[in-house]
Amino acid sequence: MIKASVITVLVATALAGCSGASGLTTGSLFGSGEKSAPPAPVIDPPMRAFEVGTVSARAIKCGFNFDPAKLKANYLAYERALAGSPADMAKIEKIYDVSFNGVAKAVSSQSDYCTPEKTKSIKAALGRHLAGDYTPSPSPKVQQEEGLFSGWGSGGSDDEGYKQHIPMDNSNI
Repeated sequence: MIKASVITVLVATALAGCSGASGLTTGSLFGSGEKSAPPAPVIDPPMRAFEVGTVSARAIKCGFNFDPAKLKANYLAYERALAGSPADMAKIEKIYDVSFNGVAKAVSSQSDYCTPEKTKSIKAALGRHLAGDYTPSPSPKVQQEEGLFSGWGSGGSDDEGYKQHIPMDNSNI
């Protein structure tokens, strides 16, 4: 009798594990075939302050014709209009100044900083900021790192790899 109840408990446990109700599935252990998009970054005042400060410093380095003091004043007015408290505004202005001064100092000694690619991205970001859009620049798509087994099974390479030859197959003759 004890054997039968032990077997019943084991079978019930095994079936409960396969039901998916527990949340533990083979997909959760080994990853599902679906690729989920990374969560969107939160765009908050410190992030905007950092973005506008760095873009302004980079634009000055590359010789763009704009008024950096006016850009800063317009940006801070934008943040103030979003009901920023005086303490928050002081913090936002400090982040702006630190990012502006840090980038200006970092790029000042780089004579080859203003490449055509960088100039193009700076121009796009500066244009958005001068128009009142202070959201951060979209980050470039980062290529996924290659792992040890990354190419296996992808079918994306041009080399033929291993071809199985079946003795009765006459298609290659």
